[in-house]
Amino acid sequence: MTGANGILPEFELEDLDNLDPVSSRQLRTVGIESVEQLRQTGPVQTFMLVPNMFPSETSVTFLYAVQEALLDVPLNQITEEEKERLRDEVRGAAPQALAPESGG
Repeated sequence: MTGANGILPEFELEDLDNLDPVSSRQLRTVGIESVEQLRQTGPVQTFMLVPNMFPSETSVTFLYAVQEALLDVPLNQITEEEKERLRDEVRGAAPQALAPESGG
């Protein structure tokens, strides 16, 4: 899906393999309407927005899925080190912000 320049071309959120329809709906609800907006917001800030609106539907797995979508890699393909880095960024932005891994 990556373009010749290594950047995702402009797709709809639903075109990203790692985001299911529920995730796309959640993103739109918090004001992220396009892949470009998702790219600009980034996985950590996006993760910080979504649980405010969908606390029982969002877990750290959503954080990983957004990162994988932006990197254009299959689900569950980012390294444990990358997951840890993302979790640390979220914790630094808002302690107690991480929900257990499940769903999302």
